[in-house]
Amino acid sequence: MTRLRPLTLAEAPAGSRPVLEQAQAATGRISDGIGIQARCPEVLIASRALNAMPAKSGTLPAEVRALVCLRAAQMITCPF
Repeated sequence: MTRLRPLTLAEAPAGSRPVLEQAQAATGRISDGIGIQARCPEVLIASRALNAMPAKSGTLPAEVRALVCLRAAQMITCPF
């Protein structure tokens, strides 16, 4: 359980709402991480940009990126 409760779309500051709407449209829900980062729009936007960079760089094939994400999730004992 997180110490900070994730914000809903209705609770999020105006600067965070477009990102939350995109996440909800893409996955059907707003993840806890995005909901927590929504408390500070600047952090949320920077985090999403950082997460997108490996795909934009074209340095790694999609399969390798997926394996890297899976391994990182295992290392931090992510239940998903």
